[in-house]
Amino acid sequence: MSSKAFPLDLQATSYAYIERANRALVDLTVSHVLRHRPTASILDIGCGCGANALAIKKRFPMCHYTGVEPNPEAADLAEERCDEVYEGTFQELVEEEQLTPFDCVLLSDVLEHIADPVDFLRGLVDSEAARRAILVVSVPNMAVWYSRIRGLLGSFSYSFSGLYDRTHLRFFTRDSLHELFAYCGLEVLETRVTPSIVQSAAPLLRRLFDEELARGDHLALDDSLAYRVYQRWVEPVEGKVCGLWPELLGFQLVTVVRRG
Repeated sequence: MSSKAFPLDLQATSYAYIERANRALVDLTVSHVLRHRPTASILDIGCGCGANALAIKKRFPMCHYTGVEPNPEAADLAEERCDEVYEGTFQELVEEEQLTPFDCVLLSDVLEHIADPVDFLRGLVDSEAARRAILVVSVPNMAVWYSRIRGLLGSFSYSFSGLYDRTHLRFFTRDSLHELFAYCGLEVLETRVTPSIVQSAAPLLRRLFDEELARGDHLALDDSLAYRVYQRWVEPVEGKVCGLWPELLGFQLVTVVRRG
């Protein structure tokens, strides 16, 4: 991808994400669903290339993992990691398919891309697919420390990924996210955060993967020794530090909810 590409030129740029599993989302899915039912059926709406599917299936290979992804390139890659993948949106899938109930529905960085999250959540929990499901929802935290600093400096510009992703339509804090769930009749069971310290340098770090993006290797982090070292030694410590003040230090808010 050319360094001169402009994030808001959606027609001139392709799928632009370097994906990694959301550790908090995976752990919450395990503790609230798979630990009690290893063969659970999981629906991952907006599954991308399947980073979360890969992490979950490694730990619980007997679960049935279904991905829904509107981007054709990502959906094609996700087929290697999910048991089945539907290319399109969840709404299209509901209209075209007779879905059976799922035990768990994942929304990993999805709500911020939706113009009407209230209508989406209500439609989701009223559907046959998710009526009795546990939902695990991740959204970026607009109140994270570096966003506050940028706001004080009067700086706001879109990027290819992260908090200022060019396709984000909604922005959430922990309180506003919980208000949304309450308004939609959803009960919050647990909330965690992903760490933000290393993540704050993501726009610089992603430049190291320009070649991988150019050839469509969106899960290149899995092959990176530096990233594996970070996962093993740095991220757990960073996560505990950020957990001391999640509203300020958390990058993603990851919440488990169910129909009230």
